[in-house]
Amino acid sequence: MTNLKQLTFITVAIVALFPQIIPAQNFSVEVQIQNQPSGIVVFGSVRGDDFIPVDSIQVGESTARVKFVFPENSHAGIYRIILGKTSYEKIMNKPPHQLDFIFDNENMAFETDFDATEEKLKIKQSKENTAWYDFRVKDKELMEKVSIIESEVDKSRKNSDSVKINDLANQYNQLQMERDMFVVKSSQKSRGLFVSQVIKNQRLPMLDGYLSPEERLIVFKSDYFKVLDFSSPGLINSQVYTDNIFNYLIRYNSPFLTQKQRETEYIKAVDSIMTNVKQNNEVREFVKDYLLHGFEVLKMDILISYMNKKYPL
Repeated sequence: MTNLKQLTFITVAIVALFPQIIPAQNFSVEVQIQNQPSGIVVFGSVRGDDFIPVDSIQVGESTARVKFVFPENSHAGIYRIILGKTSYEKIMNKPPHQLDFIFDNENMAFETDFDATEEKLKIKQSKENTAWYDFRVKDKELMEKVSIIESEVDKSRKNSDSVKINDLANQYNQLQMERDMFVVKSSQKSRGLFVSQVIKNQRLPMLDGYLSPEERLIVFKSDYFKVLDFSSPGLINSQVYTDNIFNYLIRYNSPFLTQKQRETEYIKAVDSIMTNVKQNNEVREFVKDYLLHGFEVLKMDILISYMNKKYPL
């Protein structure tokens, strides 16, 4: 018994002194693809609107399977596999087919079709992506219903049909509450997973159907950041923050605005955004860089100067 104790002690001591001899686990993603054209398939991570390539592989026509191994200590977040284009799509300069998915230290296996990557996606192995894509299917259905009812509400308002307005406004309000409850419950159900934070940030402000479109827009602008969370730097490794900021910013734009009016509106949006992303300095800097890059692309030097002066980091 004494010899066994001594051997155990020695083993533990060796492990403590030389932890590097314990191999780190390498996670992988494997995708079986139908109708895949020949070409290069690229694997990489997502950071806002940026794609950072990690690895690539040359595939032959109708290649059934690709597999990529994540580098050691890869961060959690959204990753992407770019499947490429058909010959026609290359000529027409169409965007490539791609598959976005969440990684957080698990092996993953998917099946899909090049011609309908998301529509025909089958998740064979992945807790994160099962939760994410199940959420997206139901959420898309709810959002479409909300959009249809909203259009009917505004149409009835133009026709001054008060009876129909009341009925539709109630339906509109009820659907929004149903959708918000679904988002919150889905996030809570996935607690402990990275996807929980992603789902949580899909919430939207509640807009009263009894208000006019102009009044609802005012409420949207004032309440938007009350239902979102900009405190997690981990979400920088996704499109969550950039999508949310873009969704807010476009509410200040209109094709009927002059360039000067558009600049004035965007300044209002910038002030609101920067005021509401104070929870984490890394996130705040990321949001500022995203806005500056967008205004640089739009050649809006006034906005760039305004931001750098008012919001130095």
